[in-house]
Amino acid sequence: MLRTVTPDAPDRVELRIVPSIARPLVAARERGVPLAPVLQDIVRDLGFDDFMYGLTTSMRPRQESRSFVWTSLPAPWVRCYDERAYIEVDPRLRGAWQSALPFLWDAPTCAATPQERDFFDAAAGYGIRSGVSIALRNRFDAPGVFVLNSAAPMNDDARRSHIAGVLGNAMALGTFVHDLMLQAIAARCPPSNVERRALSARERDCLQLAAHGLTSREIGDALAIGERTVQTHFANLLAKLDAANRQEAIAMASASGIINA
Repeated sequence: MLRTVTPDAPDRVELRIVPSIARPLVAARERGVPLAPVLQDIVRDLGFDDFMYGLTTSMRPRQESRSFVWTSLPAPWVRCYDERAYIEVDPRLRGAWQSALPFLWDAPTCAATPQERDFFDAAAGYGIRSGVSIALRNRFDAPGVFVLNSAAPMNDDARRSHIAGVLGNAMALGTFVHDLMLQAIAARCPPSNVERRALSARERDCLQLAAHGLTSREIGDALAIGERTVQTHFANLLAKLDAANRQEAIAMASASGIINA
C-alpha cells in the first residue's frame, strides 16, 4: 500500500553538512515554495527525466507492506504501480537493495521474467526506460531507495559514462532527500507506521495460529489460555502493527517475516 508524502526542508541545518547540489532545496524552504519542482530541476540538470524516492517498512516488500513515495511522476503511474503490485517485481528496487553500490538498470538488461517485462512495458508509457537506483539505509531498519529515471531506451557506453560523471552528486542528493523524507514520515505518521514494534512470543503464537485459520476459541485451546486473553493479545498486536484487523496483521507479519503464513 503506497502513501504519497511530500517533505519540507529542515528548519535547522547549520549543524549538518548540506551538499552543494541540495542547497536549492534549502533555499526553496526558506522562500516557502514547493520542493518537488526544485528537485525536478536538479534531477534534470543531472541528465535524468524524473525522480522517485521510496521507503517501505518491510524487509521483504509486498503490496500489503506500508510504503511511502515521493515522486515527480504522475499520479496515474503511482496508482498503476500500487494496484499491480509492481513493488514485488520492480528490478530497480531489488537491484538496489542487493548492494550498497548504485544499481544501473534498463529494460533490455533487467527484464528477465514475464512479470518484469510487464513492469517495463507499463513504465515505458511514462518515460521510465533506464536509470540508476541508490539504496539508502535508515534507523527504521527498512529499505529506502532513490531512483533517477530516464526515457533513454538503454544505458549504452555514452550514457554509462555520463552517469559515472554525475554519480557522486546523485548519491549526495539522494542522501539529502532521504533525510528529508525520514523526518517527514516520522513527523506525520505514528511511530508504529514506520518503526515496527516487537511482538511478544505469545502475540506471535496467536497470529501464527490465526494465519492457519483458527478462531479465538481454538487459539485459546491450543495455547491453554482463555478466549478473552487471546482477544487481548490481538488488540495489543493490532496496535503494535497499526493493522485494521487480523487479516491485515497476518499479511503485514507474513510480509515482514514475523510469521509463516
